[in-house]
Amino acid sequence: MLTDLSIQYTRGNDGIDGVPLVWVIDGQCVYDIPTWEIHKDMFMLSNVVIDVSQSYPNHDGITVRFIKDGSMINELQTSEYFGSILLSNPVILNLNDYPYGRYVQSPNATFDGQKFIITDREMAQLLPWHPMHPRASENDQV
Repeated sequence: MLTDLSIQYTRGNDGIDGVPLVWVIDGQCVYDIPTWEIHKDMFMLSNVVIDVSQSYPNHDGITVRFIKDGSMINELQTSEYFGSILLSNPVILNLNDYPYGRYVQSPNATFDGQKFIITDREMAQLLPWHPMHPRASENDQV
């Protein structure tokens, strides 16, 4: 059984990078976390998420089951807030895949289908891509 603590990436001396994910509902970024690479597909490839909290009455929150093509992938015990987001059929994006993704801090960002728009600071001086990102050469085109 996964929990919020077990899915959240923490950098160590292991040389493994985390995957920054964001959950978007109606263009609004509502939740973001760095997660371990091994959990990325659970979030991004599941085509059904169901509430199975009734099977875990001692958990103070929501327990959801991730399903892909009829097969259970895993279960996650989480907060009411994140559980509600997971159950609402959000769009889940890897922040590394889109311009300005590295600046996202939910709820202070929106997604227009192509890039993130940071709503709590001026974007004129922000580079769309990290200088080490494979698409960093596109920073010059801004």
